[in-house]
Amino acid sequence: MAKKKLALLGTNGIPANYGGAETLYENLTRELSDHYDITVYCSNRQPKEKIGDTYLGAKLIYYPMSANGWQAIPYDAITILHAARHSDILYIFGATSIWVISILRFFGFKKKVYLNNGGLNEWEREKDPPIIRRYSKWNRRVTKGKIEHIVDNELYVKSLHDTFGIDNVTVIRYGGDQAEHVKPDEELLKKYPFLNEEYYVAVARAQIDNNLHIMLEAFAKMPDKKLVLVSNFKVSDYGQKLYEQYKDKYPNMVLIPGIYDRRELNAVRSNALAYIHSHSRCGTPPSLCEAMNHGLPIISFNAEVNHEVTRENAFFFTTPDDLMNVVENTSKEDFSAMAEKSLALAKSELTWKHIAEQYIELFG
Repeated sequence: MAKKKLALLGTNGIPANYGGAETLYENLTRELSDHYDITVYCSNRQPKEKIGDTYLGAKLIYYPMSANGWQAIPYDAITILHAARHSDILYIFGATSIWVISILRFFGFKKKVYLNNGGLNEWEREKDPPIIRRYSKWNRRVTKGKIEHIVDNELYVKSLHDTFGIDNVTVIRYGGDQAEHVKPDEELLKKYPFLNEEYYVAVARAQIDNNLHIMLEAFAKMPDKKLVLVSNFKVSDYGQKLYEQYKDKYPNMVLIPGIYDRRELNAVRSNALAYIHSHSRCGTPPSLCEAMNHGLPIISFNAEVNHEVTRENAFFFTTPDDLMNVVENTSKEDFSAMAEKSLALAKSELTWKHIAEQYIELFG
């Protein structure tokens, strides 16, 4: 029997260089290629090498537009229209042009469409101007009843119901077991000399709801504690201002504008004392799943979504003073005990094999 054709849309594609959505698609492709005939739609405007027309058993289709910024609207619309003709199942990350499905449904389109909603209440995110927030909200309203929704946190289920009356929602999280411990060698130590020291690490996009400013303000007051912060600082005014404010001014802070080599990123994370998860609007971010699979203790921003995904197996902060209190007053024994709980949760729920089984059941 022929495999069903599954299209993965709405991201810059694979291989994954940066970002949770691309990481999701790369690992889904790896786990699901034996079950589905997969096509991944890719942008060739991103800083990654075009590797050819196939990857991990999936067909890659490239378009000369970005999946981010204003170009995301035509990019998503065009790729959705193409996938609607050539695939049996459409899986779309983000609602940028999900309205296209409403038009297709009007003309009798009946194929399965799943929307991964991304972050919690995207229509309220501070990083977006008001017109984008209204557009994001409208997108979901016009497609009510026409698509199936996927979210990565139980709180999203209530949010979609309360805001739009949407009830056809499935919770599927992300995996993180691709994260491997990397022991620093001479080459890594030359590039990242802090790997020989005790340090706290965070990996987050430079947007205001990821609260980079709170971490930086806290560690500015703790000169004896080292912070390694990996972020795409240059993509936003928020990130650029923070980078200029703190770079080279605090010896205890290492600001790295992105690490795109998987081995290097694993080395930087896996050798840390603890992982600081500063996101406030992400449900179950892949970066957090990977940190938990590394067996790191989690210091998390005090948001309801983070309590839900960690099952309280974390230390929480809201202000710079809160974060300082956790870092300065938590013993290594307490960190170690928390890390064991976090790792146990990750191994039971946050592996790609487990996630893939949920998608196979959902897609049929």
